[in-house]
Amino acid sequence: MICSQHTAIEETSFAKAADRNALRSALYAIPRVRTIARSSCLAWFTASLVLGMWGCSNSSGPPPNLTVVNVTDLGTIQTNPEILGRDGAYSGLFQGKSVWLYGDTFLAKPDAEGRTLISDSWSWTSDLHPQDGITGFQERDDAVGAPTMILPESPQELAFDLAHSGNPCQVQPCGARWALWPSSIVADPTGNSALIFYMLVSAAPGNFNFQALGNSVATWQNFQNEPQRPTINPPVVAGHPDLLFDQNEPSFGSTAFVNGNTLYVYGCGTPVSTGKQCMLGKVAPANVLNRSAWTYYAGNGNWSSQIGDAISVLTADNILSISWNAYIQQYVAVYSAPLSLDVMLRTSPNPEGPWSGELKIFTAMQPAQGDVYDAHAHSEYDADNGRIMYVSYSRSTGTFTSEIRLVSVELKPSSATQ
Repeated sequence: MICSQHTAIEETSFAKAADRNALRSALYAIPRVRTIARSSCLAWFTASLVLGMWGCSNSSGPPPNLTVVNVTDLGTIQTNPEILGRDGAYSGLFQGKSVWLYGDTFLAKPDAEGRTLISDSWSWTSDLHPQDGITGFQERDDAVGAPTMILPESPQELAFDLAHSGNPCQVQPCGARWALWPSSIVADPTGNSALIFYMLVSAAPGNFNFQALGNSVATWQNFQNEPQRPTINPPVVAGHPDLLFDQNEPSFGSTAFVNGNTLYVYGCGTPVSTGKQCMLGKVAPANVLNRSAWTYYAGNGNWSSQIGDAISVLTADNILSISWNAYIQQYVAVYSAPLSLDVMLRTSPNPEGPWSGELKIFTAMQPAQGDVYDAHAHSEYDADNGRIMYVSYSRSTGTFTSEIRLVSVELKPSSATQ
């Protein structure tokens, strides 16, 4: 039985996914459990009470003047049969390929290091014509043919993970691990490189026992090589010099895009909060690792160099997409509604807003367990300038298994004639 191959922490991680909906219901409105890092539900609830430290949320207007003309489920995204399940599925164009990034990935058999759970994985394809689904996905395998991680572990992290892997393990507690959860990937057109945002998490045995330490961004210079995690000097987080933002700051990287010579980065909630309020920072792509080069939207058309001045520009979810849609001449945000299978859309003329109210664009397929929490669009696949968008989401299909589905959404302005 596949379950017997997994360590205690892996079973906990799947329990995390299976029980996510029940936990959210109990705590009123908890976002994706992966972004919450507390040892008890009481601590999580307490963390939600301090969201006001990041300023008030801009109120949204009426729903966008759009009509959903057609929604088509295009089936599942092609997945390596050695993978039982994974989530996330952020994507972006890099050096002619659509690169897809995933979070916790459960394997049918151990990788070269003996693990059946890795904290991230990736795939890529040259198929940029999704009308009948996306095919041609490839992955970079390790020495035993198992999928590899996109973000490299440090030697210390890998040694820790291996020492605590298995049951019995070399060092107690068995199943403790470091996790690197990728979020948005953005190509830097000025340097022919890519930026991969990520969160560093410490996980221990026990239900929902995850502690996020902060967020950062890795630089990917060449598709043939690994992305490189940075070294920030002086460190923002003691003992973790790669982190650009700490656990009490917005989770920058929830979504990001480049417009001209400016990188816009949204941080929705913090690693230790339950909030869905999204703050906005901007910086030149070449200076993304220089905290002093960042500015943050502070309201009323003002940008501040002080992160504490950042205000919420919209309320959405901590997994989402935001991109320019040339068809409607607006920025479009796509995300999962909390405690629901509904997938929502908002529009804005500017990255900072004002953002419209929500428009439901479709309802996701019912999962075997839990809910749907990671819907977002893939702008590299926009058809007819964005008249047709392509949206993915993950859903559980059973114990230790999940799939990622692709949906096309056709839009038109509500005032347009049939």
